Amino acid sequence: MTAIMSWLEWCSNTSTIVFIRDSSFGMPAVQSVHLVGLTVLLAAILVLNLRLAGVTMMDWRLAEVERQLRPWAWVGATLVLASGAVMFLGNPAKYLANPAFQLKMASLALAMLCQFGVFRSFFRSEPGVRPRTANLVVAALSLTFWFAVGWAGRAIAFV
Repeated sequence: MTAIMSWLEWCSNTSTIVFIRDSSFGMPAVQSVHLVGLTVLLAAILVLNLRLAGVTMMDWRLAEVERQLRPWAWVGATLVLASGAVMFLGNPAKYLANPAFQLKMASLALAMLCQFGVFRSFFRSEPGVRPRTANLVVAALSLTFWFAVGWAGRAIAFV
């Protein structure tokens, strides 16, 4: 564990991270990118799950909706992960000690595992082949996991 903390400390003292952390505009700019990425990702996830639940876009096949939204979800996820890493490296000890950050990381891992792994088959097939209840449960779980990431992230500043 000390090797990881030493490496994180070294990363947090690189010139790029120090510049971003210590400048008056660096961290707000990174946080803005983080929020834009989260918004893009959650918008794609929300639309996809609403279609799965049978709430909207019923004239579109679910697999087509998933195909159209996949690039947006990946762009959003990339922005969130990259900007989140920069924010984390600005003060890793502070984030690692924060219970809200720990909850956010656990929620993020669960949301990504479910969205891009476990639930993938749901989003790439037609909802009519399964009971409607199964579609609703998957959509509700997916949205709960993703919004938990956002809520926990917002709580980081208050814990």
